[in-house]
Amino acid sequence: MSSDAITATHHAAVAAAMGIAEMGPPASTLTRPPGSVRIRLTTTLPAPADWVAAQLQTTALFRYITAPLLQFATEQGPWPTHWPLGDTELRFALFGLLPMGRQTARISVHPCDGIPGAWPLLRDNGTGQLMRVWDHRITVHSLPGTPGRTCYTDEVFVRARYLPWVMTPISAACAWVFYRHRQRRWLKLALRQPSAQGPGACA
Repeated sequence: MSSDAITATHHAAVAAAMGIAEMGPPASTLTRPPGSVRIRLTTTLPAPADWVAAQLQTTALFRYITAPLLQFATEQGPWPTHWPLGDTELRFALFGLLPMGRQTARISVHPCDGIPGAWPLLRDNGTGQLMRVWDHRITVHSLPGTPGRTCYTDEVFVRARYLPWVMTPISAACAWVFYRHRQRRWLKLALRQPSAQGPGACA
C-alpha cells in the first residue's frame, strides 16, 4: 500500500471514530494567529501511532496528561467519552486548588498533508478569560523503520487577552512548562501499554 493510501486510511479511520462526515481544511493551510507566540515540542512515544491517535480522541487522556498541574471540569456536566467537534466549555484550576477561569476548547480535525502516514491533525483553536488565542495543534505519525514508536508533536500559538505585550511572553513560558509536563505524562502512560518499545527519537 502506498504512503498516500495509508494516510487516507488513517484519516478515514479517525473520521469514522469521531463521527466526522467531512474534515476541516488541510493542515498546511492553517495560518499563524496574528500577534501570537509559537511553542513547539516533539517527543517519541514507545507506542504504536494508532494507539496514540485513539487515546487522543478521549477526554480521559486529556485529564490524565494535564493532571496534577491543572485540573479541568466541564461546564456542561459529566465529561463525554470522546471529544466532540466544536466548542466545549471548561473551567480549570492550578493543582485543583487555585481557580484559573474558563476556557473554550474548540475542536476540529484536519488532513495532515506533507507527512507520509501521518494521522489527521487534531486542533483546539481555543480561547478563554485569560487567553485571546490558545491554538493547539497535535500531529502524530509512526517513526519510519521503527515499528511501535510514534513521533508526537504539540504546536501551540498563544496570545494573552490583557496586556499582551507583557503577558503573551509570560504565557508562552507557562505553555512550554505545561506541554513538557503533558509529554512526560504521555510517556509514562505509553510505557504502560502492552506493546511499549524502548526509547527512540524523532528525526
